[in-house]
Amino acid sequence: MHGDVAESLKDSNQTETHPMTNPSSEHEKKLQQLLDKDAIRTLMSRYCHGIDKKDEALFMSIWAEDGTYELPRGQGSGTEGIRQLVQKVWREVPRCHHHITNPLIDVQGDKASAKTDVAYFRETADGARCLLSGGYSFEFARVKGEWKTKRLTFDSFVDTSPIFQNS
Repeated sequence: MHGDVAESLKDSNQTETHPMTNPSSEHEKKLQQLLDKDAIRTLMSRYCHGIDKKDEALFMSIWAEDGTYELPRGQGSGTEGIRQLVQKVWREVPRCHHHITNPLIDVQGDKASAKTDVAYFRETADGARCLLSGGYSFEFARVKGEWKTKRLTFDSFVDTSPIFQNS
C-alpha cells in the first residue's frame, strides 16, 4: 500500500503545473535582487563609516574609478578628484556623523540607483555645530562582479537645526 501512495504522489507531482515557467530561475532572480540590494546598502554604510571616521581606505573603496562625488563644498571626479574632495571635507568639517535612512534602491541588471534621506551632525573647523538634513542620490554599477558607486549627490533639506543655536 505504501508503494501505491508513493507512486500516486510521484505521478501527481509530475503532472502538476506551476504558474511560473521556470521557478528556479525566478527564485534565483529574486535572490540576486536581495543580494544586490544588500551589497548596495553595505556600500552606503561604508560611505558613512569612511567619511565619519576619516578612514580614507574605507571611503575610497566604495568608488568606481570614474565615479563622481557632488557636495555643496565642491565636486570630485575620478579617484583622485574624489580623494581631494573628501580631504577638503575633512579639513573643513573635522567632526561629523551621518545617518542614512529610508533607502529606496532600484536594481536593473548591472546598474542601480538609490535615494536616501540623511541627517548628520557636523562640527566645522571654526567650531560651529550643526545638525543638518538632506538627501543623497546614488548611482551604482557592477564592476568586475562588485558593486561600486558611480555618482553620489547631496541635496540639502534643512540648513541647520535650532538644537545647536545659541539662545
